[in-house]
Amino acid sequence: MATRSDVRTKMVLAVYVACFAIGALNHARDFLTGGWRPYAWGPPLLELFWSSLVIVDALVIAMLLSRYRRSGLLLAAAIMIVDVVANSYALVVLRIPAFGLAVSLQATFLGFILGSIAFLWPRGAGAARVY
Repeated sequence: MATRSDVRTKMVLAVYVACFAIGALNHARDFLTGGWRPYAWGPPLLELFWSSLVIVDALVIAMLLSRYRRSGLLLAAAIMIVDVVANSYALVVLRIPAFGLAVSLQATFLGFILGSIAFLWPRGAGAARVY
């Protein structure tokens, strides 16, 4: 029988997986509708970052659901930090108002990640092999 902690862990992981799946699917949709360079209108580094998210978001999901949870958690936090910074730059410096809602949602999710990462960090005897 699953303990209360196991159920909570699975619920929090489900939020991570759902959010990163939404991100990956949104970027995949951009490729389907915008071609191989859907973000060509942006600065080259932002275009590269946004384009990479279709793969990197999926990689986070795979790592979180595998024996590499620690690496997945670290990658999730890193991606969301960079994502909030990049999209804030697009909103404030490039003055693209479409990023307003995205930045708010992503900053909220970043807070969720930073607040829950310690809770999800593997512990115990089998944790040594979870990187």
